[in-house]
Amino acid sequence: MAIRRLQIRLYGSFSCRWNTGQVVDIRGAKHRALIAMLATAPNGTHTRSWIQDTLWRRAGEEHGRASLRRSLSDIRKIFGHDFDRVFKATNADIRLDPATFDLVGSRLDGEFAEGIDILEEGFVQWVNQKRKLLNNDFLLSSHTPHSRIAPKIAIVPFATRHLSKEERHLSDLVAQEISRSLSRSRLIRVISHLSSRKVDGTLLDITQIRQALNVDYIVYGSVGLNEGRYRIDTELIQTANGHIEWTRQISGRVAHLLAGSHDLLDLCSQIGHGILAASVEMAQGRPPGDVESHVLLMSAVSNMHQHRLAGFARARRHLEELISRTPGNSELHAWLGKWYVLSIAQGWSTDPQQDGRNAIDCTKRALDSNPHCPLSLTFDGMIRSSDLASLSKVEAQFDRAVEIDPNNSLAWLMYSRLHMFDGNGEMALHFAKRACELSPIDPYSYFFDIIRASALSICEDYAGALDLAEKSICANPRHTSSHRVKVIALALMGRDEEAATAAKLLTRLEPGLTIEGYLRNHPAGDRPMTRKWAEALKEAGVPAR
Repeated sequence: MAIRRLQIRLYGSFSCRWNTGQVVDIRGAKHRALIAMLATAPNGTHTRSWIQDTLWRRAGEEHGRASLRRSLSDIRKIFGHDFDRVFKATNADIRLDPATFDLVGSRLDGEFAEGIDILEEGFVQWVNQKRKLLNNDFLLSSHTPHSRIAPKIAIVPFATRHLSKEERHLSDLVAQEISRSLSRSRLIRVISHLSSRKVDGTLLDITQIRQALNVDYIVYGSVGLNEGRYRIDTELIQTANGHIEWTRQISGRVAHLLAGSHDLLDLCSQIGHGILAASVEMAQGRPPGDVESHVLLMSAVSNMHQHRLAGFARARRHLEELISRTPGNSELHAWLGKWYVLSIAQGWSTDPQQDGRNAIDCTKRALDSNPHCPLSLTFDGMIRSSDLASLSKVEAQFDRAVEIDPNNSLAWLMYSRLHMFDGNGEMALHFAKRACELSPIDPYSYFFDIIRASALSICEDYAGALDLAEKSICANPRHTSSHRVKVIALALMGRDEEAATAAKLLTRLEPGLTIEGYLRNHPAGDRPMTRKWAEALKEAGVPAR
């Protein structure tokens, strides 16, 4: 049996897992810091006294020794029987055996030790020194311009209007919740709330913030309270030129906000879509080779989910340019695979069978590059889910994706789709709602809406299904699945004339659609639910053959 090796990621968000894909759940900041310091040390070794001074200087020598012992005890519990194989602890030294781990990721994934925020002078000095050395090495070794793939954003402290304690508390809460919500997305990198809090929001110097935090965007605003009501004014600012991409204002009762209203989630969605729109504008009309990588990626993802052919074609060129810069990036190959799937779904493919094979080839390359990439696992399962016989294997792909990244909204949405194929509307709706809660900036919200609409249709809530189908069509008028759900909902509500009109538009968008083909190609074509939907399509005017 092969011996398991650790894979430790120190760039961007910290992660630690075995090469089998099993996550090692290390949550404590000082536990993560200890592993980071050992993983980057010569021969994986530091003295106990150096570690104590770096992580617990303020606690004093005696308490520092006790704190280090407790941390090692915690780590032993996390690793179980593997601890003695991976770690070697003596009275003088602590060693992380270099033969037992690999450092994965690169400077392209984000800042070194990003999010490990410890207010100890020794640790801050160590991190800054490491970052300086690594950044210099990166600048010397990088041969591709603008090589950071994902844009970085910081939510800086919001100003308060009346300087009251309540406003300061709410200001910090708002910034923290926006940071937490946006950090769920794999499309952007969010500077930790603790790091962003160090910025003085009352003296906003964009150049200084960009240099200190190395971010492309900042979110800034103000919070005011008045007789139990709040008002939050927000700006999304591009740090390269100080341009304000948009401003938004939300208001309401403080009690509702603290009880979990959707106002902040909606605001986060607008922030994400603001970044997508800004990227499309910045990439417009420029040769792909001259555009920063993070702009290319956001522009490509946005354009590939729009209903305009010119933008859709441009998305492929942008993804291919990115792959030429960083061919080992798993997620880029996965996005290109998704592009081929959408080219078929939108009716723009000139050879659907070949493009289907291209999609599978792309996700295969993505998983060859990184077999534990959650996005690649999800896209691969999504592409293969059209074969009902392989759904157990597909579900295993989603299981792995969610185990690695519990915030993977698309994987949760695909769980919903699998339950939909089984005719379990309640479970399909449950997972679809969870996916929507985890997707603050997904540009393919129309896809989320139509899965929820299908789940509501299974539950015989045809009015709710119709509302979401129409919302999905507004977002992407060429998405034929949305039109099918609309026709089905109208027919099953007895609104025959409207169903017939909607069916005519559906057959114009999908000229080859027949009831026979629909049942043959649907992964659950033999299920009673699908046959009921097929009958509704037939009554609305979709031809039988």
